[in-house]
Amino acid sequence: MSKVSAESSVQALAELALSTIGDADVARMPAHSKARLAPGFAALKSTAAHCRQRPMDRPKLMRTPQTRERLHRLRHELGRISPPPSTIEEARAEIIQAMARADLGAWRVPELTGDSALHHADGSVQIVLIAHVIVFNSTGAFQIVDTHPPGAPYFEMRGRDGAAFVPPCDMHAEADRNVGPPQDETSGRADPAHLRRA
Repeated sequence: MSKVSAESSVQALAELALSTIGDADVARMPAHSKARLAPGFAALKSTAAHCRQRPMDRPKLMRTPQTRERLHRLRHELGRISPPPSTIEEARAEIIQAMARADLGAWRVPELTGDSALHHADGSVQIVLIAHVIVFNSTGAFQIVDTHPPGAPYFEMRGRDGAAFVPPCDMHAEADRNVGPPQDETSGRADPAHLRRA
């Protein structure tokens, strides 16, 4: 039986069912039979097409108004830090005190020696938070970067004697090196013991 005759047979069967059983039993009919009866159905997309989400390069991250207000309070309190910190430890302590003043006691700043701390060659320390990255210079200067697109600086403070924040020179190289499997020190190639299997 050809496809055209099969479709007309289904249409004829549905019409016959409607004429003999009435509208009350239409709800019990298979969805494909009712769909063929609907006018202009061919112009509509299938329900499966409506349920599928379009692929996105990255999810669109939106902050709630409450979170934006909390971040505004924190920025205000960070601006009140005086005198400027003179060491990395002082800078971290000042950030924690500013969070307490902004009534954000539930928020945490990881330890400088923790797993999330990345130590750079120039003595700077980078800490990764949920939606921010804090980079501390050895002079006490620090920068907080918002990781939401476009990745703009959220707050920056000078260190002792007005020393400006300077991004570590190996910051991007270190981040690139930490992506992927561990490398063999002698050849620079990926260590076969750590390669992922597909």
